[in-house]
Amino acid sequence: MRRPTRKTFERAVCAAALALPVLVLLSAGGSGGAVTGAGATLARAAEAAGARALTVASAAVPAAEALAALAHPSLSYRTSWVGNTWGYADKRWMQIDVQAIAVAPNGDVFTNAPWDEGGGELGQYRNGELVRHGGESHGWGMMGGDAIAVNDEYVYTAQTVVSLGNEEAKHRPTPREGEEWTGVARRSRADISDGVPFAGQVKFPGGHLAYLLISAYPAKGDYAIRGLAADETRLFVGNQLDNRVQMFDAQTMQPVGSFPVHEPGRLALAPDGSLWVIENSRTDGARRVVHHARDGARLGELALPAGVVPVDLTVDTRGRLLVADNGVRQQILIFTAASQPGAGMQLSASFGQQGGIYAGRAGAPGPQRFNGLTGVGVDRAGNLYVSMNGAGPRPFGAGPSTFDGALLESYTPDGAQRFSLQGLLFVDGAQFVDGEPPSIYTGSKRFTLDLSRPAGEEWSYAGYTADRFRYPYDPYFHLYLGGQRGMPMVRDVRGHRLLYTTDMYSSYLRIYRFADDRETAIPSGLFSQAHIDGTWPPNQPPQGEWIWRDATGKGDFSASAFDQSTGSTNAPPLRAWWVDSRGDIWQGTESQGIRQFPLQGFDHAGNPIYRYAAMRQYPPPAPFYRIARMNYFPDDDTMFVSGSTPAHPFVQDNWNSAGSQLARYDHWKSGKPVLRYVIGLPDRGAPDWSSISGFAVAGDYVFAIETRSAIVRVYDRASGHDVGRLSPGREVGSKSGWADVPMPLTAHRLASGEYLVLAEEDAYGKALMYRFMPPAAPQAAAPTHSTNVAQIP
Repeated sequence: MRRPTRKTFERAVCAAALALPVLVLLSAGGSGGAVTGAGATLARAAEAAGARALTVASAAVPAAEALAALAHPSLSYRTSWVGNTWGYADKRWMQIDVQAIAVAPNGDVFTNAPWDEGGGELGQYRNGELVRHGGESHGWGMMGGDAIAVNDEYVYTAQTVVSLGNEEAKHRPTPREGEEWTGVARRSRADISDGVPFAGQVKFPGGHLAYLLISAYPAKGDYAIRGLAADETRLFVGNQLDNRVQMFDAQTMQPVGSFPVHEPGRLALAPDGSLWVIENSRTDGARRVVHHARDGARLGELALPAGVVPVDLTVDTRGRLLVADNGVRQQILIFTAASQPGAGMQLSASFGQQGGIYAGRAGAPGPQRFNGLTGVGVDRAGNLYVSMNGAGPRPFGAGPSTFDGALLESYTPDGAQRFSLQGLLFVDGAQFVDGEPPSIYTGSKRFTLDLSRPAGEEWSYAGYTADRFRYPYDPYFHLYLGGQRGMPMVRDVRGHRLLYTTDMYSSYLRIYRFADDRETAIPSGLFSQAHIDGTWPPNQPPQGEWIWRDATGKGDFSASAFDQSTGSTNAPPLRAWWVDSRGDIWQGTESQGIRQFPLQGFDHAGNPIYRYAAMRQYPPPAPFYRIARMNYFPDDDTMFVSGSTPAHPFVQDNWNSAGSQLARYDHWKSGKPVLRYVIGLPDRGAPDWSSISGFAVAGDYVFAIETRSAIVRVYDRASGHDVGRLSPGREVGSKSGWADVPMPLTAHRLASGEYLVLAEEDAYGKALMYRFMPPAAPQAAAPTHSTNVAQIP
């Protein structure tokens, strides 16, 4: 059963889009350098969630908690971040997806995508700086889109409108239940937040959006516009539903004609007014690039090399046709007119390293190492612009994005990189790993750290660990929603570096191994709680939970690659996963206690081995009946558990929370574990929501993060006493989105004694990084929320 979530396409189409509760705002005191918890104050209010603004509402932090936060001892820390060019200070961030770009002659780049968590679906960038986001593309049923075009006066953006239900459709123009709209919004190029009205537009009350409805279609389908082109007199629109290219007067927006095209994708206008079209756009293997006269007459077809997957195209001022190839080449292909009359356009050059990010050291990013091309454009000076998102344009019907991060880059005519803008993280936890240089791993990325640099500049993008060409069988490419590789656990075990990742639903645990010659991670195993519906993976057991291990190292899904428990039953509902330093896997269940899968060694391919026959079970430790989170440390046999107790039962409103209590147990495996203390956690439902989404243990401290405020509570590891708070500082605009995944937080103590605390932060496409320097000895406030408990009988 699919659980509710804030971060999916389903959320976008539901009535909750009326007022998305994304941000709880907290302002930290101090200016630059260290920020103190005592100086933190609650922001007066969230940004207004109006029809024109980003419809991102704010839930209020309860007054009692606000006062409590101020009462805690000061902590010396500063806020930084990882994974985004900007951290949201000055309200700047790089959007998390770019599906399409349009480049003006002066070099301004306009971007579009169906979804950005912070509402930045539409962007304008100039010389590597953000100019503005467009707005009115997020909430109240509004989304962004998959195409964009620009002329001297206007920016034309494809835009999807989703249903808010039949009742809402009675009162304002929105699709009826089960229906979606695709259309074109016209905006002023001088300020893309301003709509430019025209006769016959769909008028949305309370906003400035000027919207031309192109198609209404069943929501189960996907006929969103994938291609737009414009000059000063005409707007061309690819109508997927009707298999035609429609033409409109660029000034009046009135229809002036159309011509048939099968599945029109991206469009590009040549200087002579003719039109290039990617046809058969719904199928990678059948795509073709066709040249049409302005009236639609077919002029010819481009001869594409084998294996090319054209995803975007543009014509430069020299009349050359540039085609973005999202196939294995990952290049921009350049076609020029043949010298022989009538021979058409011929491939004359390419731009970018052949193989993109997978050439040489596979997964290592760098200039001209493209990965998931979505757009290409040029300016009058000959500068080239490309957009990428790790996968390419979203597949039809697959939701609003791949959610694997975005890059927007520009190059001079001689190939030098002018800028690279990066919005790389979404639904991503992060973990520090020692090394030279030290690294931070997320679900599909690796970053190196230089902690001597200023806040927000410590990180460098160093590795992309997914490889859809070499490892097409990776579960990451087959498990929608629950398939994110977002919450990482990196473990170095017996000379093997292993990456374990889970998702925001705790649905699966994916296992990866590494080879020395590449950044990409090799799919090694998968824990599934039940049979997966559909055709993937082949040969899985017909029912019940199972473990897959790639014993051949070649993506083998033969029946012998699966291990299953006796009785072939589904796993008990799980809320917690943990992998300890020895490689043992732990599961926390909602009703059947804790399960442990000891590491049984490694096979000849280097995969870790886990078997149901070796599984051990522990009953729920008193006082818990429901386990939500756990951390186990074998070196001192210590278990930390959070969840619900009979005295403080599960609150359904906080379905993905860490529960109401957090406990430490010593001598866990002795048969007589000792409950050292219990910490009370906030766990309230409507109307005064408050909860903890996860915790992390490192060094002398336990860190727990509040779901809606993203405040990190700090406790003394030995006693459970409350030490203080970490909250988003001015470096990140004093704001964070919700922390609502099961493993939103990790922590690490450096040799210097400084702690790095890393927290999921999806509203603005990054991970927060708190650099916390504790006092010489752990501070301890009065143990208001902690109780020392005697040995469990």
